Amino acid sequence: MTKLETVEVFTSPWEAHIVKGRLESEGIPVFIAHEYHIWANWVFSHTLGGVKVQVTSDNLENAKKILESLETGEYEKALKEEVPDVQDNICPRCGSRQFKSRFPIDLIILVVLTLGLLGVIFPPRKENHTCLKCGQKWKY
Repeated sequence: MTKLETVEVFTSPWEAHIVKGRLESEGIPVFIAHEYHIWANWVFSHTLGGVKVQVTSDNLENAKKILESLETGEYEKALKEEVPDVQDNICPRCGSRQFKSRFPIDLIILVVLTLGLLGVIFPPRKENHTCLKCGQKWKY
């Protein structure tokens, strides 16, 4: 009997599904645990230990290698070779990839108003960036 092993844990189901898609594209069957609990009430994400991406024990080592390649940027390099005109979000002054992002205040106000008036919320994008190396600020 094959046992399921957790290969990665996320706080958001979206991230887990992205990794699931990457692993399945490599032929590894993937299962996601605690996804529906967290969709129903995201506050429980940390309590449940996050959304778990699980593979069978015989696929564990291969899945770890694929995720390591994902983390080191090997897939990004392959994408740039295949589609060289893809734009990166890098500092326009120094070219650094180390930056922090924040939500614009007008977007936060819009989210609060739509939640209060319509009972609907949408995930805002982080658009304002600050380079951690040179301090340059720019919008996405």
